[in-house]
Amino acid sequence: MIVRRALSALVVTACALPLAVVGAAPARATPRRTESYNHTVSVAISDIQDFWVTTFPKLYRGQYDPVPGSRIIAGHPGVKLPRCNGERLGYHDVVGNAFYCLHDNFIAYDDVHLFPDLYTGYGPFAVALVLAHEFGHAVQDRAGVVADRTIEQELQADCFAGAWTDDVAENGGPVRYEPGDLEASLAALLDFRDAPGSSPDDPSAHGSAFDRVNAFQDGFEFGPIRCADYETAPPLVVQLPFTSRSDAHQGGNVPAAKVIPLTVDLLNDFYSQVESKYTPLSTRDIASFDSSKRASIPKCGNSQPDVDAVKNRVFYCIDDGYIAFDEPFLQGVYDQIGDFGVATLLANPWATYVQTIQGIPGVGDNSLAAVLQADCYTGGWAAAFYNGYLSSASLSPGDLDETVMALLVYSRARGVSADIPISFVRVRFFRQGFFSGYQSCDYDDIARDAARI
Repeated sequence: MIVRRALSALVVTACALPLAVVGAAPARATPRRTESYNHTVSVAISDIQDFWVTTFPKLYRGQYDPVPGSRIIAGHPGVKLPRCNGERLGYHDVVGNAFYCLHDNFIAYDDVHLFPDLYTGYGPFAVALVLAHEFGHAVQDRAGVVADRTIEQELQADCFAGAWTDDVAENGGPVRYEPGDLEASLAALLDFRDAPGSSPDDPSAHGSAFDRVNAFQDGFEFGPIRCADYETAPPLVVQLPFTSRSDAHQGGNVPAAKVIPLTVDLLNDFYSQVESKYTPLSTRDIASFDSSKRASIPKCGNSQPDVDAVKNRVFYCIDDGYIAFDEPFLQGVYDQIGDFGVATLLANPWATYVQTIQGIPGVGDNSLAAVLQADCYTGGWAAAFYNGYLSSASLSPGDLDETVMALLVYSRARGVSADIPISFVRVRFFRQGFFSGYQSCDYDDIARDAARI
């Protein structure tokens, strides 16, 4: 049983503290239904097929043979589905699902629940995204791609969907693409992730949220050629099993009161290894407050921040060298997402503290480049955790999914334009640190990337 104030049990409320890093926003923005559901499905199918008519010959020998319209089936009660590998199918086989039937060359999707719910909940682009994934399987069928495991086929289809999304973002087309659609894509991929603790060797495995987002962003950033390379150089799958029944029962979470002290120990362990000028912080350097009670908000420098400036935030006060957090918000992250969501949000302002030691420009102004470098540092810390270089603990199944969810919730960096898909970009730089290491987080390189966003 989690007590509401448990996260603040082992931190000290100080009189001088925070300000400088990121802010929170709802994980799911209100969708913009600017075109009808049926129109969305129709133009998405057409545009995705056109994309592969052009792209397929650049990756594989031969031409792309479009899936016939009669073989793209909107599933509903009473609909007749073709046989798939000799098996007779009915609507019950497609409820809540969409799939491509290998060799029998047809796509079926739930036209009663899944697609309408995606359209209503996430907006038109989420429907197109799922279709792009299924057409990715059609590409595999035509190219004769054979993966060792199902999960690698699924991740390659996610990568192909990311490549098509980038083409729409860059070149336009009949599918409406608007600010927020990349954020919706992340949220939709979270909905379709494997359950924490699932085996990547399971024949039905599709990947954790982190694995699926990684594959999608590979296609979006590097194009379809990277996706084609998955056949010989598949991405690292970081899906972890539970190590015990007790761990599975707890969902991999430590008790709430232990999250912050454990995170502090792990961050100090990491930065003491990678930053020669690093001076450890302790739980005494972290304060909690309740933004609904103005008197509890600590001062930063000589002034007390406005409620709007600190509500739902975790931040570092450069003037006084403290980290503080809005306790009800962070408790909600623990309750709804998990312990590593809390750890990720604490690790970001901690990275800002490290940046002040290093004299990184833009930290005081909360510049985009500084925020993204902090995300990259946090990814490097998570990788050291994952690879067993830190004492005390190890990552649990679902922890990296919690990072993606936490960054979606805590999505807007202060001072960053709302037109920037900030959650998508922040996950990208977290991934850079995770896969390429802390030393890859060069500020000048990140600043050049940030200038192009």
